[in-house]
Amino acid sequence: MSRVKSPQEKKRLSYEKDRRNCYGENNKSSRKNIRRNKKLSSKSFRNCSAQLARLSSHEIEADFSCELESKVLSGEKLSRLKGFRKVPDQSLEEHIQNQERWRGLRYGRRANGVMFKEI
Repeated sequence: MSRVKSPQEKKRLSYEKDRRNCYGENNKSSRKNIRRNKKLSSKSFRNCSAQLARLSSHEIEADFSCELESKVLSGEKLSRLKGFRKVPDQSLEEHIQNQERWRGLRYGRRANGVMFKEI
């Protein structure tokens, strides 16, 4: 249900809900790289599974096969954990705070006549 909101409440909700892409890439490359990274992550997982399948088809010693199997399974688990995860964009409120902080640092540099200021 919609209810009438004051302009201040609209602004507050806008700061909470709106997001800004602060990764440093343009929008199209971000969209393309998300698909590419998900694809590469799944590919490495499938590679670990294929290694395990290749090991099971060969005749090797039992203790050696158990050791190899544990290494492959741990690699499989590691590839899942290290796999690609999307990270949400920065909220508009955080983005504006960062802009103001950097603006203050740049202004302080010019006002004090100092070329570089410690962050």
